Amino acid sequence: MKPVLGALTLVTLGSLSGCGYFFGEDGYFRDRGGDYQAAVIEPRMTVPAGVESKPIGDLLPVPGRVEPGPGGKFQTPRPQALMVTADTSDFSLQQNGPNRWLLAQRTPVEAWPLVRQFFSDYQVPLSGENPRLGELETSGLVFDQQAENPLVRRLVPAVGPNRRTDGQEQRFRLRIEPGVQSGTSEIQVVHTSRSQGSTLNSWPERSDNPNLERALLAELESYLSQSTDSDSASLVAAQGMGQSDRVTLEQDGAGNPVLNMQTDFNRAWAAVGEALNRADVLVSDINRSAGVYYVDLEQRASQQQRKRGFFARMFGRDKPQESASEERIQVRLTPVANRVQVTVEKSIDTAADAAEARQLLERIRNNLT
Repeated sequence: MKPVLGALTLVTLGSLSGCGYFFGEDGYFRDRGGDYQAAVIEPRMTVPAGVESKPIGDLLPVPGRVEPGPGGKFQTPRPQALMVTADTSDFSLQQNGPNRWLLAQRTPVEAWPLVRQFFSDYQVPLSGENPRLGELETSGLVFDQQAENPLVRRLVPAVGPNRRTDGQEQRFRLRIEPGVQSGTSEIQVVHTSRSQGSTLNSWPERSDNPNLERALLAELESYLSQSTDSDSASLVAAQGMGQSDRVTLEQDGAGNPVLNMQTDFNRAWAAVGEALNRADVLVSDINRSAGVYYVDLEQRASQQQRKRGFFARMFGRDKPQESASEERIQVRLTPVANRVQVTVEKSIDTAADAAEARQLLERIRNNLT
């Protein structure tokens, strides 16, 4: 079938008058490298007075005027590298099902004083602090008696219908944990309420009122995004919140290396996939339902990005694909309690070579950035 298709293609190409039909200024495949020079730069949108907006940086900045090189041949310039600047917020709200958290492009040591300053500025006293665990607990807020408190004014609309607040204290516990990626942290909030004057000090697994949890995270995100004081860090926090132990390389009972990730499966799956890509490890197949990446250590991912051309695919004969079942190994993610275990296997019943598995897991861990 392929020789016949190739012959028909040759006849079709031969019937065309020259290559101008496909190429050239009016061709279908004309060079569009200089089209951007004719683009019109529109003025920035102005926001009416009294309305706040977050600055949005240019994701694809247009390079400056480029002079033709020697001989008049034009070389399309490469776009400028996308850098993280002050115009890009370092704080963003994240959600995975019922779980919500604030992702900060700061280490826990850097995020700790910012969160403490947030409660100080909003005049909310803290009843407890534990820098080693990264936890802060607020004193009880009585909404009907502290209506003038700036944070209470923000939270009251989020209480929701059919929920009582009179005669009750609203308390919040914030926990700052190292993020999955290096140099980040995750801020989680739990809300609970108790009768006014009660000494009950237990905390639920999930917030009593998810609306108040969401509202506090949103207010904290807005505050931190506008905050410029990101360089202060208390000595106590620095001593108690050191290097992240959220991703650790250990051994199981049989002596096989295991990478433990203190996070949920969805985030671990995405992080491991990105780490394999950064490490230039070829992923030949995936099975997300089984939590498996099939990788080939004999080849590099960058080598597979060189695709065959149009005419090579049209007239070239297909080469039989070599079976890679022997070279291909599995990177398996298994949820266990509140963490995810990453292991390297030859099959579901056979572990990979311990040295080879440890080397691959170290590459994954080192590329979780």
